[in-house]
Amino acid sequence: MKITDINGNQRECVKAYPDPNYPGFIKVEFKNPRRSYCEWYPIGEFMSKNPGFSSKYQNLMHEDPPEVTSLTTDSTDITLTDKTQKWQSNAYTGFPLWIAIGKGEGQVRTVISNTKDTLVIDKEWNILPNKFSQYVLSRNVHEKMEAHGNQSTKELQHKYELKAKKMDRDRKKAQKLITFRG
Repeated sequence: MKITDINGNQRECVKAYPDPNYPGFIKVEFKNPRRSYCEWYPIGEFMSKNPGFSSKYQNLMHEDPPEVTSLTTDSTDITLTDKTQKWQSNAYTGFPLWIAIGKGEGQVRTVISNTKDTLVIDKEWNILPNKFSQYVLSRNVHEKMEAHGNQSTKELQHKYELKAKKMDRDRKKAQKLITFRG
């Protein structure tokens, strides 16, 4: 079977099909005299270059899930949880995950699997993200993403609330001292 690859080259392949282990991708199997190998193509890209691809796969094909920017609910050494999400199982497999703002910022990991609200990553966090850490799930994230000194709005709000509470306690103590002396 002939396909057109992402570079626009016509290539002979053994077969091409939606990969159930990697939703959003077409797995293309190749074989030459020296070896057999596979390549994966995002469905949208593959379909734009191969519009005649068999319609029998249409019900199995899914575009990439939407990009996500949100706040972390919890994290462990190899997970990030966001209880506000309701993701399809393993929909974000292979996606880069970037901590954009807050504790752990600048770290990029690759998602190896996901549940409805938890992402499992390829290697441990150097610094665990916390509930103020903003993350980004996007194919546009790259290993050398930089963001330094950013604070999430929620983290700043939390700091200001703590400062306001302390100021309020100090004011009340001062009032008691004035009342006591008076």
